[in-house]
Amino acid sequence: MRTRIKILAVLGTLSLIWLAVPVTANATTPQDKLLWSQYFGDKAGTKVSSKYFSYDTGSGMGWGNNEQEYYTDKTANLSTDGSGHLVIKAILLNPDKPKDQYITNWCGSCVFSSAKVTTRDKLGFKYGSISARIQIPAGAGMWPAFWLLGTSRSNCNGWPSCGEIDIMEARGSDTYHSVSTLHGDGYYGNEGLTHYYFSGNTSLSDGYHIYRVDWLPNSIKFYVDGELIGGETKTSVAPNQWAFNGEFYMILNLATGGDFDGGALDTTIPSASLKFDWIKYSTFKGYGTLYKH
Repeated sequence: MRTRIKILAVLGTLSLIWLAVPVTANATTPQDKLLWSQYFGDKAGTKVSSKYFSYDTGSGMGWGNNEQEYYTDKTANLSTDGSGHLVIKAILLNPDKPKDQYITNWCGSCVFSSAKVTTRDKLGFKYGSISARIQIPAGAGMWPAFWLLGTSRSNCNGWPSCGEIDIMEARGSDTYHSVSTLHGDGYYGNEGLTHYYFSGNTSLSDGYHIYRVDWLPNSIKFYVDGELIGGETKTSVAPNQWAFNGEFYMILNLATGGDFDGGALDTTIPSASLKFDWIKYSTFKGYGTLYKH
């Protein structure tokens, strides 16, 4: 089937939108197209592109989850490793070191420094297939995440009504499982719609794995290394509102402590690393919109 590509150039500060939609519902599915990708082949110590990412910094008062990290924009906490990977590193704070004194004096609950980057106000995604090849860290309290948050729009205002798509989360105390979850009104927090992947006899922290979401109007499915682990539809979340037919932005972060891993945090770990080999966004069954703001 042919696809029709519309490119809208809007004056001023409005977004430039690439939109791929099927011409007819019963036509043959077109070959899917790569809309955006990130490979991390820069020299060691390179930050993420400011064209696509910005940093969330500080403690965020635990970011609503009783987390115990302080996010920075330092290359020590997030940069390329010179071997083709982006590394988010959680580093144990030492209040006896001058460089850590400000953080520990100001944020008594902060135990590690780390990093969190987001495409908010720079890139947006709606439908399509989003995937990343990731190696997660081990250690109680390590909380790696690759996820999406919905932007405010006419039928929602912030979280949870605008939705959250957790493509991958993992507990450092149990690296044989990963978690993929949807959050919206009536199914958020501990009531999120969660699907688990079990890696068998091999820890997910021992190597790289591909975490993916295939996202269509009224349907979302999660995969690990090509294996379907679960999904939801507008019908399956009813009578609650389906929160996923709008624009979302991407987040990469490594939290420490917090409610997700039961409050556990191994403070004997000097550092732990979340590594990204690549990130890709493509159309799926002809659907996929990339917004550039």
